[in-house]
Amino acid sequence: MEEQEQRVRPIAVLSGDIIRSTELEHSMYEDLLYTLHNQLALIRSLNPNNKFEVTRGDSFQVLVQDVENAATYALLLKTGLKTRNSTYDCRISLAIGHDVSIRHTIGSSTGDAFTLSGRALDNMTTDTLKVSSLVQPFNEHFDLLTKYLDQQISEMTERQCAITYIVLKNKHTLTQKEIAELLGVHRVSVNRSINSAKLNLLTEYTQLFSQKVRAFFL
Repeated sequence: MEEQEQRVRPIAVLSGDIIRSTELEHSMYEDLLYTLHNQLALIRSLNPNNKFEVTRGDSFQVLVQDVENAATYALLLKTGLKTRNSTYDCRISLAIGHDVSIRHTIGSSTGDAFTLSGRALDNMTTDTLKVSSLVQPFNEHFDLLTKYLDQQISEMTERQCAITYIVLKNKHTLTQKEIAELLGVHRVSVNRSINSAKLNLLTEYTQLFSQKVRAFFL
């Protein structure tokens, strides 16, 4: 019975790889991988049932059990890298599915979410963020929104990414003054960065994602 329930409950899979990793100097590449591993470990720490694997050095997969938070985790990965260095970035394909068989390793697991996530990543050319599922009404909610969000993140400065990362990591609980203290800057500077980065739109995206996941999958 337990195995059957595991097979039918929804999961999310984040499949990703580092952008232009071969162009980085060795020291920067090692620093990027260290940063990536820290962000993946953070996702696992936020839910002990989440798992991740890094393959071929610069490719990774994350198994997300708290599906409603999957978009937040994808954004933590992207902003966490760009906070470290504005040249660090990754492509992420996020997929949700019910039909799943979770095995000893993520790489050997199967199901809709794994198939969709991997296939979408292979087909990504200019986009660096993609959301997909077998539920077309859900996809219609997020296809265009995700393209806009992807563009928004690509235009963020390191400071804006750092603020976004702190906000997401702390689940929107910190005041601008507290964020400023963490960064060692003035509150006015934080306020200016939040407004120029249009952080409210990113927050609305993650909230809508959670709502629609609950409506369509949970």
